[in-house]
Amino acid sequence: MSDIKIYSGTSQVRVMEIKNLLENEGIAFHEMNKLDSSYAGLLGEIQLFVSEADAEKAQLILDSRTK
Repeated sequence: MSDIKIYSGTSQVRVMEIKNLLENEGIAFHEMNKLDSSYAGLLGEIQLFVSEADAEKAQLILDSRTK
């Protein structure tokens, strides 16, 4: 099984919120930080991935709690 990207963006606060939601639901994730440290928030993005098995559940959680 492969990992599915469930979020990408530049807000570290938003990423922390999503990570907390996933942790509270027992969903394992990994983060890939591609932000350029010289231009924080302008270049690159932070991506969150979950397993294919958890992708649907994670997306439902994000859709219902982060709008």
